[in-house]
Amino acid sequence: MRRQPAIRFLNESTDEAVIEIYGQIGYEGWDREDDENTARLMSGELDRIKALNAKRITVRINSLGGDVNHALAIHDLLAEHPALVTTQINGLCASAATIVAMAGKERRMSKNALFLIHQCSAYVGRANQEQLAQELETQKTVNGRMLDIYTAACNGKEAEISGLLKANNGLGRWLTATEAKDFGFVTDIYNESRKTACFTQSAFSDNGLPALPEAYADMVAAEDTRSPWQSLVDLLTKHFSGNDNPQNQTLTDMKKLFPLLAVALALQDTAAYDPEKGASLTDTQLKAIEGKLTELDTLLKERETLVKEKQALVDEKATLTAQLATLTADRDRLKGIVDAVPTETPAVSGGDPQEAPKDNMQAYVNGSSLYQAIKREI
Repeated sequence: MRRQPAIRFLNESTDEAVIEIYGQIGYEGWDREDDENTARLMSGELDRIKALNAKRITVRINSLGGDVNHALAIHDLLAEHPALVTTQINGLCASAATIVAMAGKERRMSKNALFLIHQCSAYVGRANQEQLAQELETQKTVNGRMLDIYTAACNGKEAEISGLLKANNGLGRWLTATEAKDFGFVTDIYNESRKTACFTQSAFSDNGLPALPEAYADMVAAEDTRSPWQSLVDLLTKHFSGNDNPQNQTLTDMKKLFPLLAVALALQDTAAYDPEKGASLTDTQLKAIEGKLTELDTLLKERETLVKEKQALVDEKATLTAQLATLTADRDRLKGIVDAVPTETPAVSGGDPQEAPKDNMQAYVNGSSLYQAIKREI
């Protein structure tokens, strides 16, 4: 089951459309629920809006950022759209999300929201000197592209914007709505109640963002203390379960579909999990895993048998369908012959011969056209 993407087209009015971008930008994985703010999805939503001839688009943003390439593409898609685009920040807008925010001709920000720009970053693993030099040049290019976008929105304040990008060793600093407007990032401040906490502290560190100012600490949500196993089970249970599908049946269905999940389910109540060392398995737990994999192997074999039986039924159906078509054609052909037979036998030219009385037989013969024709031939 595909979950609802974070980019959501909310209004099908022909005059105005509303798009929400909540969560991480550019992530297309399966382990998060609000992370599909991709250029591909945005392009699809804008095509729908264009088909409706919407004259105005409002883009609501509450995001800590994500993939800068997707953000740049989304920015360009919005900026090139014929409708009047208004971006509206109603929570936290940081990193790549700020690039999307700049696409609006009107850029509104809640007085309770926060805004942060910083230099781009990349995850560099094992790389040699040449690869590092190439990555450095790439980052310089991206930083230049971002600076151009910010400067254009802020009416040419290049020096000030460059200073913000370099602040805090390139990590930037959080701006209030008033500061963001003073720089020119937003054109209007509106009133809205404080946004509900929806980002954990680890989300900030994972995105390389500085901590929120102390006055905004209540916007940080509590950390998820569940083990990775339980998080996986809970996430999939949410998508598989329903009102008519009890918990036990849900887990059974998931075990059948995902071999690795069978292992996770075998461990969820017994595995000793250490975030640094991973799971420590006992002989009993290993046997439990082996049992689950054996059970899975049996299920896969049963599935293979069922697939073959299904194919046989499909083939048999095709044969019967062909036979039915042939019989139907024969029936229609015979019906056509029957329909062509006249309901009354037409009279023979010259009149049908009638049975004559015996005492008038000679008169009947003499009056017969056939007799007269034979007589002439003789």
